[in-house]
Amino acid sequence: MKKIKKFLLTIAMTMIFSVSALAASGFEFLLNVPFGINYSIPTKDIGLKGALGGGVGVDAQIGYMFQVSSGFGISALAELGYSADWYSYSAGASVTTGSSNPDAIGVQIKESFIVFNFHSFKIGVLPKFNIGFGGRHGLAIGIGGGVKIPVAGKIGLPNNEGGDVKRQDIVDLFSPSVIGYVKATFDYYLFFTDNIAMNFGLYLGGDFGPKIKEVKIGGDAFDFGLQLGFRFGA
Repeated sequence: MKKIKKFLLTIAMTMIFSVSALAASGFEFLLNVPFGINYSIPTKDIGLKGALGGGVGVDAQIGYMFQVSSGFGISALAELGYSADWYSYSAGASVTTGSSNPDAIGVQIKESFIVFNFHSFKIGVLPKFNIGFGGRHGLAIGIGGGVKIPVAGKIGLPNNEGGDVKRQDIVDLFSPSVIGYVKATFDYYLFFTDNIAMNFGLYLGGDFGPKIKEVKIGGDAFDFGLQLGFRFGA
């Protein structure tokens, strides 16, 4: 009986002290690389269909974690980063021949796409709820949002129209000229020390994309993917 009590006491003490990796309040810095796919939701009544696109970037999250109780804390984080996103819309089918000769045999039907590719500066906020597990493990759930400010990109239209655009071109051509976003993140932390961890995560979100002013071509998008990174605390 004494051995059982001693064993249970050892487990309890281990659990109490093992959550210290996420227990203390302090400065917090995270560096993440998100990458995933999106599905575009085009503006209504313009004859386009949604299609798959994608995105990749680098995010820096900087802020402070407040200890609420042992093994549980809330982080207030600002998010800065770079994002490369491409949004695709199906523009229907086009009929072509298999040769430059219009009378040649071999008609092909190809689906054509409209693609917006943006390189953006990202700024936002991402509060997180941090939960410490036994050992050097933890979980963080974040809910936040912000804006992506496209500084350059490329527009791909059917029949090889479109081309490269810069920030002023985007302002002149699109409304709005920024991309609003919301997202939820789910990160698993593996701590090497009390202050340094590697994180493996998932994200889900939505982008509120720009539309071409004159014809309202564009739309929003649903995003999901993975992210890898490091967490540093003080």
